[in-house]
Amino acid sequence: MRRGVGMGEGGVALITALLIVSLATITMVSMATRQRIQARTTAILLDRDQSWNMVLGGEAWARAVLLRSAGENGWDSLDEQWAAKMAPMDVEGATVWGWNEDMQSRFNLNNLIVNGKQDGMAMAMFERLLDRLDLDPLTATAVADWIDADSESGGAMGAESDAYSRLKFPYRAANQPMQSASELMLVKGFDAKSWDKIKPYVIALPGRTAINVNTASPQVLSVLVANISLSDAEELVKTRFMQPFKDMKSFRDHPNLVQAKAELLGLTENHADVKSSFFMVHAQAEMGRGRMIMQSLVRRAGSAVVVIRRSMGKE
Repeated sequence: MRRGVGMGEGGVALITALLIVSLATITMVSMATRQRIQARTTAILLDRDQSWNMVLGGEAWARAVLLRSAGENGWDSLDEQWAAKMAPMDVEGATVWGWNEDMQSRFNLNNLIVNGKQDGMAMAMFERLLDRLDLDPLTATAVADWIDADSESGGAMGAESDAYSRLKFPYRAANQPMQSASELMLVKGFDAKSWDKIKPYVIALPGRTAINVNTASPQVLSVLVANISLSDAEELVKTRFMQPFKDMKSFRDHPNLVQAKAELLGLTENHADVKSSFFMVHAQAEMGRGRMIMQSLVRRAGSAVVVIRRSMGKE
């Protein structure tokens, strides 16, 4: 019996020793793993911080180019330096690149409401754009209702907060200028599919802005007035790179716009122009495990290029 007890005690001691060794090994492995994770996390954070600094540098470069280009001509066109893409550059172990995009090449949704009322010419442009994209032109009224300050629906296709409050997941109309064009997905008659169609052609800019005829796409140019066909607009785009429009008269006098000239005379500088103030600065940086993509909406005014807002990732 005692021999059996003695052997049992020895077995317990051996097991205890093995357990202590195992726990010590697990602890050491755990500490080493934790240290590796911490080191990796630190490296990722450092790379991310460095990438952030680099995209800010890319943004600063693009803003400087915009400022330098401001006094070149009395117009802004795609053959100027500001429109050239920055080639990828290696800076302190990071790769940085960027480019500027003219936001006045798009239709500004906030043009629909001016001084609390619908702007008839802007509404007609937007309706033509919707029709051009095979979307319902009547939904323009719902967009105007979303922006205007009142709570009165603009007709059968209009919609104010009372319409949105009856939805399964209710919300209210903004009743103020759009902060982002993506708000369209909240407006009656729009969804993710229609947003994908219209996204390249619209923007939400503060205040009233004119479409730049030197940078607008054929789709946007063709909605300025009723008598510009898409094929006419495509011809304008082909010729303007070699010979940008220096003023609105040279635009109206283009041979492809003979049919539309009378209507074009009705456009004011609030609807169409040859110069721009609002641009989107696209900046990207990669460093190690860190990658940063940033878009900055900027306004060029006088001797300054001011950042209005920044967003991270692809818009």
